[in-house]
Amino acid sequence: MNSTKNLHLTDLIDQETLRNVQDKLAKVVDIPVITVDAKGAPVGNQSNFTPFCKLIRSTPKGSEQCISCDAQAGQIAILERKPRIYDCHMGLKDCVAPIIINDQYFGSVLGGQVLIKGNQSKDIIDTKKISEEFDLQIEELEKVIEKVPMVSQEYLENCIDFYNFLANHFAQMGMNRLTQERLLQEIQAKHVLEQKAKSMELKTITAQINPHFLFNTLNSIARMALIEDAPETEELIYNLSDLLRYSLKNIEEFPVIREEINNVKRYLFIQTLRYSDRITYEIDIEESVLGYRIPSMVLQPIVENAIVHGLEAKKDGGTVMVHGSKVSDNKIVIEVKDNGVGIQSDLLKTLNEMNENDIGKIGIGLLNTNERIKHYYGMDYGLHIKSIPNVETIVSITLPCIKDSQKAI
Repeated sequence: MNSTKNLHLTDLIDQETLRNVQDKLAKVVDIPVITVDAKGAPVGNQSNFTPFCKLIRSTPKGSEQCISCDAQAGQIAILERKPRIYDCHMGLKDCVAPIIINDQYFGSVLGGQVLIKGNQSKDIIDTKKISEEFDLQIEELEKVIEKVPMVSQEYLENCIDFYNFLANHFAQMGMNRLTQERLLQEIQAKHVLEQKAKSMELKTITAQINPHFLFNTLNSIARMALIEDAPETEELIYNLSDLLRYSLKNIEEFPVIREEINNVKRYLFIQTLRYSDRITYEIDIEESVLGYRIPSMVLQPIVENAIVHGLEAKKDGGTVMVHGSKVSDNKIVIEVKDNGVGIQSDLLKTLNEMNENDIGKIGIGLLNTNERIKHYYGMDYGLHIKSIPNVETIVSITLPCIKDSQKAI
């Protein structure tokens, strides 16, 4: 429940709880109370309503007008950011106190249904007009009008304090619910991250099984290539060895960009040999950028995606370009661009939304990379993808300008 924009009052306050609180407090103070949502619709029951208001609300037109009146009263109260006394559409004095949760208006607590002693009289209620408008018997109206309370201004001002107390109580209940929901979400998110971390740790341990044997074997093969006068094979093996060593060893979590670029160069060297003249690459990183920090193993998976998904399926192959520059005093953008087959618009939208439910379409590499960057630096950073089918695809990586590895998180 990260946002309250699309929530209703009953999403934050249980309707049965609201009704019980309202009924009990209304009986204690013996005044009418109704709680409505932001549109004026009643939430729960009317408590201690006067016979006159009950009668008016019992008619379809009366109920509609009362709801509209309550909605307007709530809107005026929220504009003033405080409870207020107002005249209802029947000419009676009412009170309204807004329910504000997380700085958003959710509804109001209303009541009153009285006339001010000394300032008003029951004669202001036009019995004949009401009878015709709401199709009510005059005799019935006269009986309920007689029961409309005549109170002092001081009494009404005391009442508004009660309505404000009740509105604040409901707001606090809503905030407690919101806090609980957010705490639950945070616990669930933490659990998901812990599970991912355990999974990644297991994969890392598996990948690191006996790496010394692997590197020693590769070095032996490289030396054999040297003896057999195969320098290109020797360079390929050494690049592969360095690439694997960088990936498997306990590397610094936030290496400088220069180290990540060197690792990408090794990977691209191997791939260009593998694909012969079908794939070429360009790397152009501003010198001023190379000393800044980057989460480890961010670039290689994206470069790999460019080759596997962008260029491999293209008959004539193509080029991978890695460009990096400072775009402001505190932001770096590194772009991985390929002139391959591109991405269709519907899939591109899915990729940019980075929804975990679509992991089969996105791929765990892209999702994990984006989540890691946002986890470390915030929502202003991460991945964004642009693509024109059969023309180009550009993956932009936005990072903060950080040089101290201790401040990278």
